[in-house]
Amino acid sequence: MLSCYRLCPGLYMSAGICGDHNHPTGLNVALAFDMDYARWLEEHQRLVNDLRSMVNSQLGDAELRILVDGIMSHYDEIFRLKGIAAKSDVFHMLSGMWKTPAERCFMWLGGFHSSELLKVINQQLMGICNNLCRKYRFP
Repeated sequence: MLSCYRLCPGLYMSAGICGDHNHPTGLNVALAFDMDYARWLEEHQRLVNDLRSMVNSQLGDAELRILVDGIMSHYDEIFRLKGIAAKSDVFHMLSGMWKTPAERCFMWLGGFHSSELLKVINQQLMGICNNLCRKYRFP
């Protein structure tokens, strides 16, 4: 598969791939996600400000429902982008380097330690390795 750069030189496409969100190219997906996340945060701040101003303006439930639905679809977009990025570079997503330092601190204080995943993987790999060693050592 050709990378986005080779297909579309000099052109940035969302998630680092040229329109094909099912097959990420890998190398630039982390950078593309970081850029998309920054854009998402800016849009999120705008939507939250709009919601605050609409709540204070005493609009009806129908108008507020439209805005809330827009925010919900906005969150759907970030989960879709995270899914694409995780398929290409799961360690970038787990490290949280795309988050702000304060968000990373709260993740750590809240109990999310990405190194814990290595312990789970290690246990699984040790079981597989032991089975393979037994299988090939004793014919």
